[in-house]
Amino acid sequence: LQHPEQPTIIRNGQSVTFATLAEATRFLGDLLFVGEKSGFSSFRSLISLLMRDEESEFSDILRTMPVKKNAPPDRLPHLYLLGLDVVHYRGLLQTIKEIDRQTKLVSKIKSDLTRGNEINLKDIPAELNAEKTQVARIEAGLADLRAEPAFTEVEKDLNEIEAKLGALRATRKGVNFKIDQIRALPQPEAIDEVDLEIVFERARAGLGKLVQKSLEQARAFKEEIESFQRSLLNDELTILERQQRELNLKIRSLSQQHSEIVSRIDRKGTLRELSSGLKMAVHQQQNYHRRAALFQEYKDADQQKEDLQGERRQAIDHLRKELSENAAVEETMNNQVAAIHDRIMGNSDASFTLTVNTKTTVKQPLNLDLRILDDGSHSIDRTKVFIYDCALMFAECTQGRHPGFLLHDNIFDVDQDTLVQCLNYLQEQDDSGEDFQYILTLNREKIEVEERAKLIQLDVQDHCRASFTKANPFLGFRYQETRKASH
Repeated sequence: LQHPEQPTIIRNGQSVTFATLAEATRFLGDLLFVGEKSGFSSFRSLISLLMRDEESEFSDILRTMPVKKNAPPDRLPHLYLLGLDVVHYRGLLQTIKEIDRQTKLVSKIKSDLTRGNEINLKDIPAELNAEKTQVARIEAGLADLRAEPAFTEVEKDLNEIEAKLGALRATRKGVNFKIDQIRALPQPEAIDEVDLEIVFERARAGLGKLVQKSLEQARAFKEEIESFQRSLLNDELTILERQQRELNLKIRSLSQQHSEIVSRIDRKGTLRELSSGLKMAVHQQQNYHRRAALFQEYKDADQQKEDLQGERRQAIDHLRKELSENAAVEETMNNQVAAIHDRIMGNSDASFTLTVNTKTTVKQPLNLDLRILDDGSHSIDRTKVFIYDCALMFAECTQGRHPGFLLHDNIFDVDQDTLVQCLNYLQEQDDSGEDFQYILTLNREKIEVEERAKLIQLDVQDHCRASFTKANPFLGFRYQETRKASH
């Protein structure tokens, strides 16, 4: 406790102190997986199964992390203990991830190609063929045009004129939009003469001498307001219409200059046929080549996705074949689960199965399913986890790889009879010569009655390694757990 970040490990009577927790973890991993050929070497992953987090609530045999963590359970340590091909399954999971990434890429490219599904994907090849023919004519025409000696001299002028025309047309479009908006506005609401007279007379009757102005003066004020409203819109509309006329004149003048230059050099009528000018012709070229490249990228990405799906199908077939060849492992685990359930619950109504889910949308194709009678309740689920973890530790098919170590922190939030039978089962395993270490935390008050009645075979006091009370708290001082802020 004095140096929690520098642990000491005692092995065969010799103490080794490590500078960091990471070094100690690697050392234990090397000891555990020495000579291991299965491809599994994650000490942390295996320990998370052997030392389940209390915040997992022991709700599922696969979930070892806190229930608040939205992450899929890691099946690899289970496969390692069961003697199944860890490397192959890890590769299958990687293929599934790549399929997900490739599917997103294909969808994105398709959306770009079809402009958000405005165009049918099947129509793209025909459109590209038409554009290809048009671009070929454009490129041939431009090549002929550039061959004209006079073209080089005027190319810069043409580009400048087309740039100015583009800017002026964009400005004119904005002015036209504003004019249309003003013309679409409803006329300012005029105050009815009768309504004005009624309001005026009511005000004068209520306020008496305070109202000195005449009805004619009020009318004049009303007309001034209405005239001001009209003048604001009319003035703005007048300004915009003047801008519109000026822009039209400039565009007409530049267009005439453009035509005069073209007529001097375009003997074959290439630019007149294009009708869009040099920049638009180049833009059309670039747009075609971009779409053609994007369509090829889509086909390549879609083909890669199909190839990955083929790899996934092969990997699934390999997994199914492996389970068939290792049917004895499933049978041994199933028998062990049924035997433990019979010892604790008094019946063999329990089962363990390994199945493969072939649906393409599934992220974890291998299912490890342990079912017991009436599972689903808080107490039963905890019992199910206890049975599964013990089956992994004691079954013949897993003992060779299991380190014989298990820690359950507050797992026995179950009914009293189940608690008693679980403790007795552990004692019977110890009596039969099983070599294992089981660590649990237990509220001693919960079993005092059963201990006095000698219903518990396990000598709790003899096996107690640490006892904590309010007077003798854990770590030697009182503390309170801090809750991590949820995001």
